[in-house]
Amino acid sequence: MPAGRPTKYKAEYCDEVLPFMSQGYSITAFAGHLGVSRQTIYDWMDAHPDFLDAIKKGETASAMWWESALRNTTMTGEGNAAAAIFGLKNRVPREWRDKQVNEHVGKDDSELKVSWQK
Repeated sequence: MPAGRPTKYKAEYCDEVLPFMSQGYSITAFAGHLGVSRQTIYDWMDAHPDFLDAIKKGETASAMWWESALRNTTMTGEGNAAAAIFGLKNRVPREWRDKQVNEHVGKDDSELKVSWQK
């Protein structure tokens, strides 16, 4: 018999994630909705591939909600563009962050060698 607390995980959570996060909510909000910690959600993602897939789909649905909110604000002038941008920068940082990272490499992606001439 395994040691530790029994899990509260239920397979039906996979079906609840997408509708919930489609409203723009985060993983943390979903954890709150279920009455568990964010770490519990991450533990379940590690233990249950179907749940991981559902969460990933939920994250993209949440990003779509925020992009739709921003689009609506720019088209109608109603809403708060700054709040939508903030939501997107936090939910989809790879696509919406301000910071850009540039790496310099040598020929064929090899290490860049720098030499100084006198």
